Amino acid sequence: PGRRGRGRVLLGSFLLGCAGLVVTGMLLFDSQEKGTFTDVGTHAISLLGTMPVPRDTSFFPTWTHGGAMRYYDRSMAHGQWSPESGPPYVKHITMWSDPRCVDHNGPANNVRRILGLRTSWQSHKWNNNAFMGKMNSVQLRFLSRNTNSILVIPPFHEFPEMSKRAMAMLNDYALVGGNTILVVGGPTGILFINQNLAGTDGYGYELDPKWVEGPYEMQDGAMGTAFQYGAVTLPSVGTEVVGVTTASLPAEAVSYYEASEVSVVFSIPCEAGRLIYLGYDYSMMVPAWTDIMLLAMRMSPN
Repeated sequence: PGRRGRGRVLLGSFLLGCAGLVVTGMLLFDSQEKGTFTDVGTHAISLLGTMPVPRDTSFFPTWTHGGAMRYYDRSMAHGQWSPESGPPYVKHITMWSDPRCVDHNGPANNVRRILGLRTSWQSHKWNNNAFMGKMNSVQLRFLSRNTNSILVIPPFHEFPEMSKRAMAMLNDYALVGGNTILVVGGPTGILFINQNLAGTDGYGYELDPKWVEGPYEMQDGAMGTAFQYGAVTLPSVGTEVVGVTTASLPAEAVSYYEASEVSVVFSIPCEAGRLIYLGYDYSMMVPAWTDIMLLAMRMSPN
């Protein structure tokens, strides 16, 4: 009888323990539903006590959330920064958009429209994760660690402030990550390349800007690339198309469209990545040049 009594006591204790676990689990589940954990919302309870804890995303800048990211499979997803998923790397396209340098109502806006980059909802500001407001920014630090993506330098009227660290990160973006820097339109774009990009050998470029009258003819170098699907000739649009002399291009460069020994569309390999230049400033929507920009998106390294 003593053994039976002890057995009953042990069994009763076991059953009570199981019941306690079930009740505890139900309470935890219910508390999570009501927002009593730190990752639930603004009514969360701090681990230190009863202090309300806002969502982590509220502490991050506007470009880290609220925008749409374009993936290679063309699906769309919001670029929300969270402790679980990490920084909101833009998978395909980011455009430099410093309002002090880039006119948001001018040619750069045409570039944005062609690329399908959405502005923020309601306010229509260029401040979501499809845009990079400053070169000297935390955003460039994260962008420089991206892979297989494109950074677009649109037409601009004033040169950006570039610290040595920002310049190093910009070059790492192209040289290390297998990314593409797409520079669009005009003498300022060519000077941006000469002043800020180091090239594979580290000595930079000495591209010589020059305007010649078009049309500009497709070259043999376009065969086997996305540019082979472009127009056979590209029109000149007033004086808005500026190229570089072919003699000033480095030996590894590939010219896709030329006229009179001036290249208006070319690429330069940069170790793992590449630089692409389009000579038109996109002050107007010209179908043949619009197609060339879209084809340039398909030139990004895979």
